[in-house]
Amino acid sequence: MMNIARAHTFEQLLRLNRANNSAFFLSGFSHTFNNPLNSIQLANDLLNNYTQDINALIDELNEESERMPAGFKKECCRILTDIPILTQGISDSITRLKYCSSWLSEFSGRGAIAGLFGIDLNWLISHCASMTQHQISVYTNIFSLDLETDLPVLQGNAEQMLQVILSLLMNALLSLPDRSSAVVLRSTYDRAAGSVQMCVCDEGSGISTEIFPDILKPFFSTWPEHGCMGLGLTVADQIIRNHGGVLTIDSEFGKGTSVMVSLPVQGA
Repeated sequence: MMNIARAHTFEQLLRLNRANNSAFFLSGFSHTFNNPLNSIQLANDLLNNYTQDINALIDELNEESERMPAGFKKECCRILTDIPILTQGISDSITRLKYCSSWLSEFSGRGAIAGLFGIDLNWLISHCASMTQHQISVYTNIFSLDLETDLPVLQGNAEQMLQVILSLLMNALLSLPDRSSAVVLRSTYDRAAGSVQMCVCDEGSGISTEIFPDILKPFFSTWPEHGCMGLGLTVADQIIRNHGGVLTIDSEFGKGTSVMVSLPVQGA
């Protein structure tokens, strides 16, 4: 159990790390946000044009029914068939925008995840991958999830665990030398040990033996040019410790890094 002074320091580091994660991953937010907006605008424009066409054809039919244009019914059917497709596109885009809004809430620590004390690790990993899909695509063409099914629900703070995943993912992405290098997020259940593991594996630059002893120290960063504050591993390690777990790092310089999080299953 941390004393009050240490707890206060940890809460400060937690907030700083959340802000750092937000700055990194939300740099791609405008791209994610603007694409659905453009889709909505295009769909609305087309829908308005189709509506005008329908009205014009109906007016012509009403005024001079004996001069009904050839293929009138066929054209009306085509238009009326397309409209539901467009409206569905609008609905889908709105859903995406609402999801984007929820991303902002989760990044700020005020969303639905905040304060929850039941951790579905697979759901959090998948949620994190969805939240950060644009930034992932910026750094790698080879990203995958390898999640064992039917993991037990863990006890703890889900919002803090999301921070852990985001921090480890950010480190993995920044370590990659090019987009052909892979990142894998993996989950497993060790029934014998009564623990659930998450591993973030990358084919990045690895960690040299010279700096390895310092990587868990607060404000130690090898990527200051990316705005990294050097808090990700520090905060992640403390969060995992607070949950009774262990964070281990296996890295080979020039070949990649695997960060393993092991969390106890209550009652196992």
